[in-house]
Amino acid sequence: MVGSIDLRSLVIVCVSLFLLSCVGTQGLPTVALDLFVPAPPDDPWTHKIEDWQARHEQDPARQGEVGPNDSELGREYEQFSRELRQRLVFDTVEWVQERSRKYYRADENYDHWATLGEVVKSGADDCDGLDLLTFVLLRRLGFKTSEIYRSILVEAKSGQHHMVTLWFDEAGRMDPFLLDPTGVISRGMVRLSEVDGWEPIQLFDEQDHFRVETTPSGTAVAGR
Repeated sequence: MVGSIDLRSLVIVCVSLFLLSCVGTQGLPTVALDLFVPAPPDDPWTHKIEDWQARHEQDPARQGEVGPNDSELGREYEQFSRELRQRLVFDTVEWVQERSRKYYRADENYDHWATLGEVVKSGADDCDGLDLLTFVLLRRLGFKTSEIYRSILVEAKSGQHHMVTLWFDEAGRMDPFLLDPTGVISRGMVRLSEVDGWEPIQLFDEQDHFRVETTPSGTAVAGR
């Protein structure tokens, strides 16, 4: 008799809790947040935020300029940043080269240099179109204009031309990484000096155009 009463009580308690929980959840109001209301000048946080914004804009470390006397944390941060950027570039080149096996298509009537929109719309292109997949993506990922250029290379023996992207990283201002969209010249990431038989003759981006000349020492340099 005692056992049956306890069981009935337990069932009643469980049902009551269930009903109460349903009523409670159904009655809760929905709260919407507007995350982009312009802060008024008298907002208590305005002064502190504006002070940080001004100093952040002028901070040389934001551009990767870390001095020799900076902390161990700073040096580790910059090292991680360099390694991460190299991985991003390597993954981009590898991805583009894999796609070029499927989406390479030579120009039929004349050498048309497509825009990225034209490449994406047509679904295929030759080296100068597929190179844009690398060039534009690295721009989107935040690589500076002084780091990334498109380049026309020529093979000395055949006179054949090829389009690549050059990445002038901190360690390679005179010897950039050559990022070949199709893998005709190189696979993965290699320095320009490691490529035999091919020489850059032009560098350009969205705004600038440089001609590559050879100095008396034999080092190729870019000049307008």
